[in-house]
Amino acid sequence: MISTHLFAQTRRGGRSGFSLSNLSGSNTKLPDSLLVVDSAELKSKKIIAYQLTPLLGDAYIAPMDTSIYNTSNRTLTEGKGLAIGYLANLGSPAQTRIFSERKEARDFIFADAFDYYITTPENAKFYDAKTPFTNVMYTTAGGSVSKEEQLTGTIGINFGKKINIGGDFDYIYGRGFYSSNGNKLISYRIFGSYRSDRYELNAYASNYNFVLHENGGLADDNVLTHPEDYSEGRRNMVSTDYPVLYTNVFNRVKGKQYFLTHRYNLGFTRTLEETDKDGYAKEVFIPVSSIIHTFQYEDNQRRFTTSESSSVATDTLFNQGLPFNYDDKLNDVMSYWSMKNIIALSLREGFQNWVKFGLTAFIDIEKRRYRMQDGKRDASTEIVIPDPDYSFIPPTFQSSTIRTYDELSTYVGAELSKRTGKLFTYNARGELCILGDDVGEFRASGELRTTFNLFQKEAYVKANAYIKNMTPAFFQRHYHSRYFWWDNDFNMIQQFYVGGEVNVESTQTTLSAGVESIQNYVYFGKDGMPVQHENNLQVVTARLKQNFYYRALGWENELAYQISSNQNVLPLPDLSVYSNLYLKFKLAKVLNIQIGADLHYNTAYYAPYYEAATQQFQVQDEVKVGNYPLINAYANFNLKQARFFVMVYNLSSQFVRPNYFSLAHYPLNPMMIKMGVAVRFNN
Repeated sequence: MISTHLFAQTRRGGRSGFSLSNLSGSNTKLPDSLLVVDSAELKSKKIIAYQLTPLLGDAYIAPMDTSIYNTSNRTLTEGKGLAIGYLANLGSPAQTRIFSERKEARDFIFADAFDYYITTPENAKFYDAKTPFTNVMYTTAGGSVSKEEQLTGTIGINFGKKINIGGDFDYIYGRGFYSSNGNKLISYRIFGSYRSDRYELNAYASNYNFVLHENGGLADDNVLTHPEDYSEGRRNMVSTDYPVLYTNVFNRVKGKQYFLTHRYNLGFTRTLEETDKDGYAKEVFIPVSSIIHTFQYEDNQRRFTTSESSSVATDTLFNQGLPFNYDDKLNDVMSYWSMKNIIALSLREGFQNWVKFGLTAFIDIEKRRYRMQDGKRDASTEIVIPDPDYSFIPPTFQSSTIRTYDELSTYVGAELSKRTGKLFTYNARGELCILGDDVGEFRASGELRTTFNLFQKEAYVKANAYIKNMTPAFFQRHYHSRYFWWDNDFNMIQQFYVGGEVNVESTQTTLSAGVESIQNYVYFGKDGMPVQHENNLQVVTARLKQNFYYRALGWENELAYQISSNQNVLPLPDLSVYSNLYLKFKLAKVLNIQIGADLHYNTAYYAPYYEAATQQFQVQDEVKVGNYPLINAYANFNLKQARFFVMVYNLSSQFVRPNYFSLAHYPLNPMMIKMGVAVRFNN
């Protein structure tokens, strides 16, 4: 049985998939039903989508992308969050500018930059479909030389009331509006579920393969911001002619994942006073307890390479100016796999009127293996970099030795929750590593929530908090490659967060605020190396979402204000804003039309630089990014089960000074026309 409670996405996810913020709630409607439509509101509720809570696999209703409005906005990378920095192309490495949205670093940190494109047990959707359904979307932007395309699809079929199988895929191919920044992302998943009173099962197998052509950003930002002052005097250059730091360098990140969670419910049958159509008393199964098993296996590999021998390459590799200086072709390879098994016993909430809460205890056993090249440093030759304040002694590999690291950890934990009712719900969970390489690591978090009616509509107030003591990610501690090499003995990271949220549906208002304190924060410094900040670091975040609707007019707004106690260690924009103004109406009573424009804006700050050699976002103090209004004009159309749109992206570049950088030295795409069509088949 699928729970009818709607849970927000976990705020911070980590290696063990544990995070409790926003997991509980009794609201069956989304705060903004215009932006995202609850799948339960589809015609006759023929299709229900649901997701699973971390580790234990409790099902909850999840939204489907079926809204007839704002279709074009959601196809952009910017549409995946309030404020996101990325490398221009759809599917390129990205990082949210809102710190409260950042997840814990994976042990395989090279996948962190692709969070928006990788399926995990926390974001994977499953379905219950009374009739077979298929959703397909295709989008395209730009001309033949720099075209950016995406094709996504989902299919789901029920076999009877208990079994559902299906699959989804996502294909992104961007040739790139700048030299050497194309990418190709392919991912797919096969999933299935079985749900009965006694036994429930959800499983999937997924695979992804991402290839990126890396260019290190612009070699000279002035070619974009001050073309009239550019040394070559070429004012009419197209974006593909802009000089970049390097060419013929590639990153490939690939992985596969197998996930299974199932449970057996113990309980009894209760006879109801109601009768069926034949006059027999109805019976319903009441689950009292559950035996739960979750299995997860993932296997990842990252390869950093060049398409030609370094002995003939003339470009520098990245912004530190480290040259190709070996005869051998660059070929850094790192791999990782992990396997976890979770066994849990659960006492179910509400099997008797006096049982007002659920209680679950679990044990989590994780095995992890890492492999990367190993060798010895040869300090006999020192490369002197043009900057006299910086020099680098690269590792010289004396052999092709591959080093293997094995880690094993055992966690125990418990969860206490009350998820039914409107007046008062709560959820609390804690886990502790008692054996293995992460011994002493723990996480504890919880949420309190109350729901009430205000002006005949629902409103809620919630408070949430967590405390964590975490082992830094493996590749933050150990990393051996051609241009970067470290073995760090980092201390555990301590994080404490407390926050709250108020949502008033009658006024379309959501207000939230939180304070986070971090000790031993790990970040990547200006030299591309991981650094542990031993002093305490604080982040204060306040967010407001306010929408206005009057007849055909809609105006949606969201802003976030952040304060970082140390901008050198954790640079964040003070203010991030999103605003969307539009008109919506019907033509000939069948064609829904939405015409408008939206704006993304953040104040200037020292945005991070994406380092291709490590695939990490590192701090820099050379240039500020921001203070540029990204304006997109669009028209969305809906005709029965088909949606289509046309958009002018980065229209503001035509009348605002062209300073549209997303990250340090990485600009957004120039103005382009984007089009797309989405079709849903329910038969």
